[in-house]
Parts: sequence; C-alpha cells; structure tokens
Amino acid sequence: MYQLDHILVTLDLSDMDDFLIRYSNYLVENFNPKSITFMHVMNTYDIPKDVLKAFPDMDEPLTDIVKEDLQEKVDEHFAYTKKVKTTVLVEEGLPTEHIVQFTKDNNITLTLMGKKIGYRGRGSIVRKVMNISPSSVLLISETTRPKIEHIMVRVDFTKISELALRMGLRIQKLTDAKLSCHHVYKLPIKYFAQATPENEKKMKFHMEKHSRKEYAKFMKKMKLDPEKIPCTYSFDKENDEAQVLYNHALNNGADLILIGSRLKSELGDVILDSTSEKLAGTEKNIPVLVVKDRKTSLGFLETLFD
Repeated sequence: MYQLDHILVTLDLSDMDDFLIRYSNYLVENFNPKSITFMHVMNTYDIPKDVLKAFPDMDEPLTDIVKEDLQEKVDEHFAYTKKVKTTVLVEEGLPTEHIVQFTKDNNITLTLMGKKIGYRGRGSIVRKVMNISPSSVLLISETTRPKIEHIMVRVDFTKISELALRMGLRIQKLTDAKLSCHHVYKLPIKYFAQATPENEKKMKFHMEKHSRKEYAKFMKKMKLDPEKIPCTYSFDKENDEAQVLYNHALNNGADLILIGSRLKSELGDVILDSTSEKLAGTEKNIPVLVVKDRKTSLGFLETLFD
C-alpha cells in the first residue's frame, strides 16, 4: 500500500484540471509510479436530450469530443507521457460510482482530487469518493505548490496512525522531506464539572505527560526512534481537532498533512471520522493525504454492500 505505483487523477472540466495535471508532474518525478490515469466521468443527466437533439450532425459521441479536449490539456501540461504509462479516460455515468469502481478494479493506490477554494465545484463528489474509495486520497487546492518539504502526521496511537506514519516514512524516503507527528488531546468529560483555571492547567500538564508516554510506547511498537521523528502536542479545547491540527501545520510550515482513515457505517452511509472530513474542507488549503488500508477498506465495503 505504500508503493504509490498506480495514480488516478480525477478531472471535472473546470480550471482546476490544469492545476491537477501540473501537480501530477511532481508526483511522477518523486513517486515514480507505474501508471497514471486522468479520468473524467460525465454525469448521465448533465446534458438534456433536447439539447443534444439540437446537434444532429454531431459525428462523434460526446465522450470522444470531451476526451480529445482533455487529451490536449494533458499533452500541454503533463511532461511524462513517455516515462510512465499514461491514460486519458472519459466515461458516462454516476461520477462517484465510476471513480470508486475504477480504483477497485485497477489497483489504484493514490487518487488525486481537487478541493476548490476559488472555483465553484462539486465538493460532494470529492467527499463521497474520499469516504468510500479503497485507495488513499490526496486533496490539493489551486494554491498548492508542487513541493513536499515538511510532512505532519496526525497520531492518536491507534492502528490507523501506524498506517499514516508508515506512509509518511515512505514519502519522506522519496522526497527527503522533514517528518513530524502531532497529537491532539482532550480533557476527560467528567473533569469539566469541577473545572477551574488552575485545575485545567494541572490537568493539561498531566494529559500531555501521558500523551508523551503513549507516543514512546507507540514508536517502540513500530520499532522506530521517537528522537528521530519528533512529536508535538496540542490541547483541543473547542472539540475541533481538525482546526487544531490545521493551525499547528500552518504555524509550523507543514505542507502536507497525513491522517489515517477510520471508516464507519452510519444509517447506511459509509463515512470517515469527522476529523478527516473537516481537514478536507475547502477553507483549509494545506494538502491532505487521507491514508487508507486498501485490503481492509475493500473488505469493509464488500461486507457492507453485499
């Protein structure tokens, strides 16, 4: 899962496509994948039939016309068509279903998607794909620079944190970036009934001390040296871990946030934990890589939708 050898780039015919294609150059330069696919899914109801009837002389299917346009964009902005197997696909159907099915069938290990700050777009598709895709998902904005110099991994000492840190180590090896961890802790709920400024300060001291011990055990289990991968700690007072993580990344020069996924089912929907969802928000322009365990995700989805 850490090889990042098959990359999917999702396009939507907006100006964001140019940014995604250009950023793909950086991924190929550093990750050296075996294949990269640029894909657009035309929603079946995007163009009304009565509109299509107005063009009876259209010789080519609409998907072919769109593919030619996207191929021109790829030829213009993507520099490695001869270095890596490159495919441009345009399909018709439901975008989320097609994208997820493609990642399942083609062993996609990394899906690159855009989260638009300045452009209007269908953020719901990004959220849905991020939730249920078995591949890891990298989200960038149109302001993202093609560089990875400081990777910050969110750790909560669970299995998903181990996955994220392993991915961080892989990307560090490929990019020579700085790697650090950050843990966000909260005060126990039962504590608030007797909260005072003095008690809060004392409780925060002991919670951070406990977190440091947990990080040492976490790293020992992974057979890693905590001195070589420093961890910092923050107190989440407002119950908004995503904002705390983002602020810390922003203040410490991190240009990539890694977070392990935690899939769960709720009323028939498959969703990530709220921290991953909120980090993917368009108002947060630091790139976010949501790390998935492909095998576990596939098993979860097969069980859920069997």
